[in-house]
Amino acid sequence: MKKQPMKTSLPAMAIRNAKILLPGGQMVAGGLTVEQGRIARIGQPNRKTPALDVQGAYVIPGLIDLHTHGIGYTSVFSINDTLQSYAEQEAARGTTAFYPSFFGPVEETIGHLNRHLAETDNLRTVPQVVGFRLESPYLARTGAGRSKDLAPISSTTTRRLLRAGGGWIKIWDISPELPGAPAAIRTLCRSGVVCSIAHTQCTVKQAQAAIAAGARLVTHMFDTFVMPIETDPGVYPAGLVDYLLVEDRVACEIIADGTHVPAFHVEKTLRCKPAGGIILVTDSNFGAGLPPGEYDLPQGWGRAKIAGPNNGVRLIDRDMGLAGSALTPIDGFRNMIRMFHKDIAVASRLCSANPARLLGLNKGEIAIGRDADLLVLSPKLDLLYTVVGGKIIFSRQSQD
Repeated sequence: MKKQPMKTSLPAMAIRNAKILLPGGQMVAGGLTVEQGRIARIGQPNRKTPALDVQGAYVIPGLIDLHTHGIGYTSVFSINDTLQSYAEQEAARGTTAFYPSFFGPVEETIGHLNRHLAETDNLRTVPQVVGFRLESPYLARTGAGRSKDLAPISSTTTRRLLRAGGGWIKIWDISPELPGAPAAIRTLCRSGVVCSIAHTQCTVKQAQAAIAAGARLVTHMFDTFVMPIETDPGVYPAGLVDYLLVEDRVACEIIADGTHVPAFHVEKTLRCKPAGGIILVTDSNFGAGLPPGEYDLPQGWGRAKIAGPNNGVRLIDRDMGLAGSALTPIDGFRNMIRMFHKDIAVASRLCSANPARLLGLNKGEIAIGRDADLLVLSPKLDLLYTVVGGKIIFSRQSQD
């Protein structure tokens, strides 16, 4: 079921005195005008239109996160949390569109889907949520999950989950080695779902079969993948990761914190994949976005230490084991510039244009007719404003 357009007219708004990032990567001085939630004009706005003077700040496309389970003390799994509170925290980290991602047993996932859709009037009250993602149950390996989160591929299970999702399941993770994987991928693709290769020890041949069936994404590349075994002494083995790096039909997610994926592997991926072939994600959960410190996290996670966005969430009573990502989308965007030494245009493409293109969203670029999902950043890349559909939903001034 698609979202219905707003029946009330949205007021025009404008931004002036900005440095605007255009789709070709050039930064131009000027302004823009928004009408009915979309970009109507690029250039200095009419003086009669209410305008936000950003005094030379950057205006870039809003960030899109395809893979997030939670943030701070909020999680998609918690019955005490709502998507509205989740979205508010995401807005404060530059997220204008995201896909709450589920990892759990089938019955629990169905319950969460039903609850979230009922509480948000089929997502109408949370425009930042543009769909759901199922990371389980069709996985061969749990990663950080539990064995009860997994289930064999079944047409009955697929139908039940799709029905519970009400047409909003947009991404579905699948391990190619599972019996029935290619057929399930073909079925889901016909339903408009993007299938992602995930949590796998499959052979290159099995991955090729999944891609031939329609898989177009790779879940957090390098993480939950295994090293190939050397079968001939002295001969470098060709493994699954090597194949996916040169397979242009799939985009690869990267958790760009330098911990989940070392900087060298990020650079290797940037050099191997085509321009549209890399998407930055957070894979965030409890603890992400919190300031450095020690925290008691909900739902049995226990005491955790966070040293900053790039060291992950580490559990103190489990020998400082890595429990998840501490990244938020704005952290990943800044990392691409500060840690991996790319320019704003490249960072924006990986965080905005590429996920929008993969999911068919009218977002991710500043161009006439695109949704007015925008960020205003200071010269130091501090987040000043988050705009969704031409409406300011976060202002740093209101937080100070």
